[in-house]
Amino acid sequence: MQSLRIDTLPTPNPDAMMFKVEVPLVERGTFEFNAPEKVGESALPKRLFAIAGVDQVLVTSRFVTINKATDLPWHDLVSNIKGAIRAHVDSGDPAVEDQPEVTALVTDSELARQIVELIDEEVRPALAQDGGDVQFVGLTADNVVQLRLIGACSSCPSSTATLAFGIERLLVEEFPDIQGVIQV
Repeated sequence: MQSLRIDTLPTPNPDAMMFKVEVPLVERGTFEFNAPEKVGESALPKRLFAIAGVDQVLVTSRFVTINKATDLPWHDLVSNIKGAIRAHVDSGDPAVEDQPEVTALVTDSELARQIVELIDEEVRPALAQDGGDVQFVGLTADNVVQLRLIGACSSCPSSTATLAFGIERLLVEEFPDIQGVIQV
């Protein structure tokens, strides 16, 4: 039997790395785990949090993004992470069980629904290439978009630039009523 190929890809965040696999881990969606006690019965995050230094796990259909403790070098973690992913795939267990996928929280207006649609089509695929994702949290009464960056993006040193020069610029161009974008 051939060993599962796992490509290790750096992200703009030095404390996050993307592990791309050739088999689907989940059917669809993005699932974020910020602490070992919150994984429930999700087998893959449980295996990954058993590795000392793993601080956050993001699972999508074809990749896992790991955020690590800042004081640990990647070379101490990568082979253990790949081993845990391979062991999980070999087990045949579902990667994620009974966890809500990352989706928009509030879409109670037409403008909010249009923003979510644009984020889903334009922003999320771009962030996924860097091992991250974004969640639309809401739209304030004065038209400020509230977002939450997750995965590699959540603690990335360039997240402010991503919000201001990427996401905010796109949203304001498309929707001139938008007054700004903030991370919550």
